[in-house]
Amino acid sequence: MNHWLVKQEPETYAWETFVADGGATWDGVRNYQARNNLRAMKRGDRVLFYASGEPKSVIGVARLTRAAFPDATADDGGDWVAVEIEPLSALAERSHSR
Repeated sequence: MNHWLVKQEPETYAWETFVADGGATWDGVRNYQARNNLRAMKRGDRVLFYASGEPKSVIGVARLTRAAFPDATADDGGDWVAVEIEPLSALAERSHSR
């Protein structure tokens, strides 16, 4: 099993929304290295959910439920992929010092 990191802006898609949805398709990635990482993910791999807001931190753990498949949001004809993930657990809150 491998471990991965996905980044999300909390104001766009918060961990709480992800949990309430019971999972999500991780699509819209338009970075070549990130695409390669999505392709390398395997079902059952663990995923750290990183919130890029304040404070910047990993806030939860998820699991990959569907490996790479064509990204339906790609309208430029590129070779982009998406994956599906489901939430497993939130991480305990910690104080952040600067």
